[in-house]
Amino acid sequence: MKRLHLLALICFATFASFAAEPKPIKVLMITGGGWHDYKTQAPLLKKTIESQVNAEVTIKWTSTDEHPVKPAENKLPEVFKGDFCKGYDVVFHNHCQVKFEDDDAIDKVIDNHIKNKVGVIMTHGSFHTWFRTKRQAWDRICGVNSIRHYHKSPIKVEVTDKNHPVMKALGVDGWETKEGELYQTKLNTGTQSLAKGTTLKGKTQTEDCVFSHTEGGLKMFGTTLGHHNSTMEQEVYKKMMAYAVLWSAGKLDKDGKPAPGYKK
Repeated sequence: MKRLHLLALICFATFASFAAEPKPIKVLMITGGGWHDYKTQAPLLKKTIESQVNAEVTIKWTSTDEHPVKPAENKLPEVFKGDFCKGYDVVFHNHCQVKFEDDDAIDKVIDNHIKNKVGVIMTHGSFHTWFRTKRQAWDRICGVNSIRHYHKSPIKVEVTDKNHPVMKALGVDGWETKEGELYQTKLNTGTQSLAKGTTLKGKTQTEDCVFSHTEGGLKMFGTTLGHHNSTMEQEVYKKMMAYAVLWSAGKLDKDGKPAPGYKK
């Protein structure tokens, strides 16, 4: 009888342990296009996130061998069609598909994020995706307008809002990249600047380079940093991306502390 009682306690404790373990954040990472080393960046970002927080990252490409879409082709990649955000908690954009000019179709892509109440992460080339349409509809999810960049140069990053949960988690005043490509940015009304970048070689240029905003209830965290792999390999960048996932999924409190069970 005692053995049975002990076995029951062990089974109950095991079940309780599994039941208490939180479900991982499901992240859809959309990647691909031109002008960047996405074949290296996609697995790098996946490892960056999964090694730091309780998340599962699924990578989907903007083009495949069966259905190739050139970066400058006026065609919507298959990955953006239908209810593509369904089943995910966060959609991570790291792509550069420039020439698609249907604002109504772009609005449907954005509305699918809102419908599924996903968090949104955006990096570098994503802000130059579909950037020359008549209404510039893609700006609605970006939170900024950006259509060009400056010369290549290392970038000095200065944190401008230390109260944002992600920036609190970083706990730094700023950092420098080894190389970079600073985007010109014009923030939409309601977009919050979190850091500015300044070129360290050639003519000095300064622009907002990290920011966040909400759109239809979505939480978007974005950075125009990340043209070079060396930037994405920096520890501060990796932590920023991982904690951005937590924040956009509602798993980071106001003090930059992850919810129980979500930090590795």
